[in-house]
Amino acid sequence: MLVTRRVPRRQVRGFTLIELVTAVTLLAVLAGLAVPAFQGFIANQRIRNTSFDLMAALMLARSEAVTRNGDVSFSKSGDAWSAGWVVVSGTNTLLSQEALRNLSITDTAGLAAIVYGRDGRTSTGSTQFTVAPSATINGVSPRCISVGPSGVPSSRAGACS
Repeated sequence: MLVTRRVPRRQVRGFTLIELVTAVTLLAVLAGLAVPAFQGFIANQRIRNTSFDLMAALMLARSEAVTRNGDVSFSKSGDAWSAGWVVVSGTNTLLSQEALRNLSITDTAGLAAIVYGRDGRTSTGSTQFTVAPSATINGVSPRCISVGPSGVPSSRAGACS
């Protein structure tokens, strides 16, 4: 009598090459559809964050002027506000913002600096800053930062009027 021994079959784990190629192709198509939507979202968030950074710097300059009982200036670092800004009290630099890429920041008064006095008011009067992308992007709206004579900044969505 001949005895045969059964060898248990190994279970094969993993994916076939066809399954892998199909999954990668599907992932590439979905990523290709999602990228344009994310570009607008990222641009809107950059504008929003930059406008809040600008407002925070203005508030810092105002509060330091009151705290130090002296003048504090908020000025641009280079030729344009998008090149960055600094908050200075005398010879002390309180805050320094680096240049911002792919963003445009303009002010209506064409100022190089805003000077806050010891009472927290600006000596330069009212101005408005518009934060927008350098190039036009569909679905991306600018933000407007307004600084009144009292020196308190405010922010709103949309272009300055």
